[in-house]
Amino acid sequence: MPTGKGLSLNSDLNLRQALLNGYARHTYSTHGDEMNMPAKRRRLFSLPKLKVAVMINDTTATLASLAYSIPSLPNTRVVMGLIVGAGCNATVPMKLADLHESKTKSILEKHPDAQETLISTEWTLSTAAASFDELGIRTKWDLQLDKNCKKPGFQPMEYMVGGGYTGELVRIVCYDWFHGVLGIQRSKLPLKLVEEYSLSTDYLSLVVASSLSDERLASELSKTLPPSIEGDWTWSPEYARDIRAIASAVQDRAASLVASAVVGLLDCIDEVQLCNKAPKRVNGEKINTDTRATKETDSESVPPSTPGWNSGPEELAVAFSGGVIQHYPHYKENVQRYIDRLLLRAGPQVGGKSVFLREASDGGIIGTGVLAGTASGEIGEIKVTTN
Repeated sequence: MPTGKGLSLNSDLNLRQALLNGYARHTYSTHGDEMNMPAKRRRLFSLPKLKVAVMINDTTATLASLAYSIPSLPNTRVVMGLIVGAGCNATVPMKLADLHESKTKSILEKHPDAQETLISTEWTLSTAAASFDELGIRTKWDLQLDKNCKKPGFQPMEYMVGGGYTGELVRIVCYDWFHGVLGIQRSKLPLKLVEEYSLSTDYLSLVVASSLSDERLASELSKTLPPSIEGDWTWSPEYARDIRAIASAVQDRAASLVASAVVGLLDCIDEVQLCNKAPKRVNGEKINTDTRATKETDSESVPPSTPGWNSGPEELAVAFSGGVIQHYPHYKENVQRYIDRLLLRAGPQVGGKSVFLREASDGGIIGTGVLAGTASGEIGEIKVTTN
């Protein structure tokens, strides 16, 4: 399977060696056939030797990036790395005791004393569809997008929140509204509202979600999303208001889904407590994880959850990065608002815990450097722990 990075993957999935082999192809060669190659493919100088210190994904690197700098913030602990860009994913530290033996065997072989590890959840994969359908969250437009995408059913949550699909979802809803409900002929509508994947999330962010008045937005849409020359339909302030409302509703729902996933995952790793929790199984035995059944959770009467913690409530930081959550107007604020509402509904948390989104710009790059330094012994311990 070609990767476009100078290497191919076969049944031998040794990614470290594959990367090194691909890199080696571009080092200086003493063979005499160099002059017969096109100029752009000649190896005119020797590249330095490369050592692969760490290989991590973007969410893990984002978590590590903020965890490295977080000691400057009192009473704050990083508990998650979150990416909301073209796609969506999260990484959290989990106790090995909470994972299946098959998932921990390789870790314990190398680190027998390990108590926890970082888990990249890939929470948008197909198993997420069951919960969405059970709760009736997916609409006919979601199902249409899922059915017509390149991998139907593969990442149902990403199709609802990822920037790679938001533009298309808004286009589908807009087409249904303008053509199906308002009865505007297909031939009169802008081409980008008719053709699949012609409306980008970037365009929605920069134009549709801007603070322009309806009149100015209609004027801008006429230039950048022009109607068909075959008809007499034009963008009016009312139509501009419609597309803005649709885009806002799609992104507001996406923000609520991301917030729900964040709070649910933090509950899964026992960082926050939600109501009516079912008994948790550890080694086949049920244990009660609902702290409300055994102790008072009033933040004024319960000591901080982390031993030796500074006085005051504890802040659980979610390190975030990604084009959508960083740059789409009001997206981050909406996610935070929904997180706050969910925790408020759950009731007071042990130690007065709160959850805040903390930006980790370029976290994927910085975090990789931090972990590479840690692996080589040049950087000390990075604290990313559960309670």
